[in-house]
Amino acid sequence: MVSVLAGLLVAPGFAVQTLPQLRPEDVGRPFESPSAAGFKATRDYDLPDAALTDRRRQEARAGIRPVFDFNPAVVPDVQRSVHEGFDALRTALTRLDAPARPAPGKRRAEPVDPSVLVQARQGFEQRLFDVDDEDWKALVDARAATEVEHAVLSVLSRGFVAPVVGVREDLGPPGSFLTLRDLNDGSEHPSAVVAPAVLDVREARTEMDRWASLPGNLLPDAPALLRRAALRIAKRALRPNLTANIAETERRRALAAAGVKDAVIQIKRGQKIIGDGELVTPDHLRMLAAMRAQTDRFDVFEASGGTAALVALLLAGIWTFHRKAFRRFRPTRRDGLLLGVLLLMFLGAFRLAAAVAEALHDRWPTLPLQALLVLLPIAAGAMLVRLLLNQELALFFGLVLSMLVGVMLGNSLFFAVYGLLGSLVAARQVARARDRAALFRSGVWVGLMNAGVVLAFALAAGKGPARDALLTAAFAAVGSALIVPTLVLALTPLLELGFGYASDLKLLELANLNHPALKELIVQSPGTYHHSIIVGSLVEAAAEATGCNPLLGRTCAYYHDIGKGKNPLYFGENQKGENPHDCLAPGMSAVIIKRHVTDGLDLARRYKLPRAVQDVIAQHHGTRLVGYFHHRALKEAEGREGAVEDAVFRYLGPRPQFREAALVMLADAVEAASRAMPEPTTERLQALVQRIITAVFTEGQLDECDLTLRDLNAISLSFLNTLEGIYHSRPAYPPGALGGARPPALVVAPETRTVQRRS
Repeated sequence: MVSVLAGLLVAPGFAVQTLPQLRPEDVGRPFESPSAAGFKATRDYDLPDAALTDRRRQEARAGIRPVFDFNPAVVPDVQRSVHEGFDALRTALTRLDAPARPAPGKRRAEPVDPSVLVQARQGFEQRLFDVDDEDWKALVDARAATEVEHAVLSVLSRGFVAPVVGVREDLGPPGSFLTLRDLNDGSEHPSAVVAPAVLDVREARTEMDRWASLPGNLLPDAPALLRRAALRIAKRALRPNLTANIAETERRRALAAAGVKDAVIQIKRGQKIIGDGELVTPDHLRMLAAMRAQTDRFDVFEASGGTAALVALLLAGIWTFHRKAFRRFRPTRRDGLLLGVLLLMFLGAFRLAAAVAEALHDRWPTLPLQALLVLLPIAAGAMLVRLLLNQELALFFGLVLSMLVGVMLGNSLFFAVYGLLGSLVAARQVARARDRAALFRSGVWVGLMNAGVVLAFALAAGKGPARDALLTAAFAAVGSALIVPTLVLALTPLLELGFGYASDLKLLELANLNHPALKELIVQSPGTYHHSIIVGSLVEAAAEATGCNPLLGRTCAYYHDIGKGKNPLYFGENQKGENPHDCLAPGMSAVIIKRHVTDGLDLARRYKLPRAVQDVIAQHHGTRLVGYFHHRALKEAEGREGAVEDAVFRYLGPRPQFREAALVMLADAVEAASRAMPEPTTERLQALVQRIITAVFTEGQLDECDLTLRDLNAISLSFLNTLEGIYHSRPAYPPGALGGARPPALVVAPETRTVQRRS
């Protein structure tokens, strides 16, 4: 139930936000808002921006260089074709020029067929390209000399000084880069689209013309017709070795565009979308349309359910850790109910306060919103739990509340840390608070811690001690110092009344000996009253020695026997002379003795004493036997048939459930037994204390509280020191020392030992 309700309080919103109904015709008109602050988002939004996403994808596509395949085999292939063409032409010319010889068996040789030259031209052109008649004649006249072949290859090599592409337009604008992929080994490297890094066919042929025009480069002794033919053949043989790979380029660009995430406009809770009177723009329409699309999909139950699950996991995780790590973390159902009520109360109040802070920030924009939110008294929760319960539960509550407040305020790490550190300081400083001033002193420490957290976060964010940071720190210091203790003072009495808890402030009121229950006890049962005061002194000293709550122990000791006021004369400390039990059977006496527990509980309820005091009244005898009358019953039953029923003589319990109750049990037994000692020397008192503590321990009366053997040893020493202070020796008073007439003889006080109340 706590998880579900807290999930509703911490969730992004209780209901779907109503968005302004703006239309395209409203563009350019002032926005009319029912609030002076304009329209603000009530939760976080992640709005997709299609235009920005498309622009980023286009940029990603443009960032991919065009891929060109570089074929290093083109140059040797062209060179081989030129060589084979010239070689075949030379062979044909050789056959054409050779003298005719008769074939075997014939007297004269047959003439060479003129078509051989025609076939040679066809073969040459098949290997290379069609040749002009003028260039072919020049080659034939030069007999396709090797010098001409070498000249063609030299000119051709000047065309391949750089990778050659068909047309420059395929490369893109000058200065851009492209990716060259070597088809031989698959390696890639970038290349700038500038000459001579990459040449197109036209630029390469221009370079060949330039080189051939230089003196001495191209057949300097040959006729101009032959030089021109060699140059034209070389230029015609040039072909691109760099080609655009359009498919690979498009694939890479598609992958780059697909890798671009959708652009998102993040809107935080409380962010203003459009102000009152602000002109409506197309951006506002797009933003509201995206918000409406998300709002239509927003499921309040889903968000609340998820937050409830988060709260449940948080509670379960921290609760389990505390159960395993801390021995004193044993909350009852009433404790759990208190923690749940406080958690829901604080979360609801903080949500309302956050809304008020936003309204104030809208009214005074110069006032930082964070400066108003740090006034939330997060530390008051842990301080309250520490006052009413213990430090382990205060740590648990502080952790849970701080984290949930951080989630509520926009998943803020700052407020989670801010609340947690303030809660730890509050729980530590308020321990053992004895007056209202102590609460305000604790508030001052909380304020200093909170101001330090604000400044530390500002420095960590690189903002330095700016105006907003200093103002927020001042609000945190002053607000925490005043609001936290004031809230705790206001809520503590209500929680004490509603849940029956007793804070130290309440215990101080109960420890006042002028309480009506104690005044009635001193009138009805003065011996019991005196006994209770002594037990209170014993318990207080032992509690300080064992780390218990001395104030709780002393207060409970004062009230543990108030039930004896109903029948005071049936208890030894109130008897003077006659003993009513002499006329009663042991079983009846035991019933009357045990009744002081139930009578005490009735009185405690009538006086509205805290639950802890009532628990001590019920537990201070545990399930022990009324020893004196049980022993008497056994004596009387000797020689008779039938056994003595222990249940008649045994208290109903329960056994002590917490350490202070166990201290009252031990101190009650020790004080009662010490009164019966004729000579309470140190040795006898020590033996008595050890015997009683051992008996209570071996009976299992301490099994359900958290006292250890070390604690029992410290309790023994504390009891002994206190009893030595109570039962101290006094010298005999000389005659006249007590005032009045001097007696004729020395008077010695009949009782040299008296009982004094320890302050």
